Amino acid sequence: MINTRVDGRPVNQLSSEELRSWTAQRGLLWLDASPAEPADVEYLSTALQLHPTVIEDIENRNQRPKVDDFDRYMFVVLFGTVRDTTGELLLAEVHILLGDGWLATVSDTDVPALRQLWAACDKRPEIGQAGASMLFHRICDSLVDSVFPILDEIDDEIDRIEDNIVARADVQTVSDIFRLKRDLGVLRRVLGPERDLLQILSGPRTPRLDAETQIYLRDVYDHSVRMVEQVDSYRDIITGSLDVYLSSVSNRVGEQTRRLTVVATIFLPLTFLTGFFGMNFAVLVSAISTPQALAIGLTAMALSVTLVVFVSQRLTARVTPIPAPTGPRRVSIRMPTRRTRRRSGAGS
Repeated sequence: MINTRVDGRPVNQLSSEELRSWTAQRGLLWLDASPAEPADVEYLSTALQLHPTVIEDIENRNQRPKVDDFDRYMFVVLFGTVRDTTGELLLAEVHILLGDGWLATVSDTDVPALRQLWAACDKRPEIGQAGASMLFHRICDSLVDSVFPILDEIDDEIDRIEDNIVARADVQTVSDIFRLKRDLGVLRRVLGPERDLLQILSGPRTPRLDAETQIYLRDVYDHSVRMVEQVDSYRDIITGSLDVYLSSVSNRVGEQTRRLTVVATIFLPLTFLTGFFGMNFAVLVSAISTPQALAIGLTAMALSVTLVVFVSQRLTARVTPIPAPTGPRRVSIRMPTRRTRRRSGAGS
């Protein structure tokens, strides 16, 4: 079903003839098909006389962020982030058609960013009265900003993983690391081309957008640049966390091996003494047949254990440890997230 607004107020769906003859003098028309049915795509293609390549892109929905400028409208592909019921990160592909006095958004899923902007028009109808270019900017800004909460979640997840690695890393920690690497890879594949697209939209090569809208789009472009930098930073951090995890596992294995080696070393003289004097030769049996021989044997075993422990400790103490850094304390700096900036702004 296609939802329709004129100047920010909901109206009934227009006929194909009314939509085909729509002009900016009649107001700003916003058509939203999220999620879109095949009948909705057919209605838009007939009423708006869409190019066959645009119809193909809308139906296939496997595009990269891009912009195509036609005679009557401009076609833009952007992405918003969505969490499904299982918590998996999904990217919602949003197709935007911008014409003279009208704008259409098409997606195959319900996009929270568009729903929030659509609902905001009920409280602030002026959002849908500022012109098609400004409404296009608000949609771009909402879709781009929908990534910030995901980055905040990833930031908290990275902190939790780092704490788990220091405390006690397990198999679940490795699973979380690779899940974050996959999510960051998905975001990077989309945010990179989207950043380049927003740079084009905010430049002089898009005459369908007025100069004021392009100024606002430059701010959206700055957001996308910051997102790409954050994603790259998080990828480096999570890769370093994986290295720390592998090093931690190796250290634990080495510590366990060291302990087992100490235990085996302690029992080595005991095994030698019991094995040597436990041979059933007549000479040995006659030599250890007295109570005094038993006492001497037990004393020798006790002394051998004490001597082995003493020698092991001395050899371990002779190993030179890694010297502690003597320079000034280094402070690690992490790029602030959008949530951090909001908190600091509220405090000021």
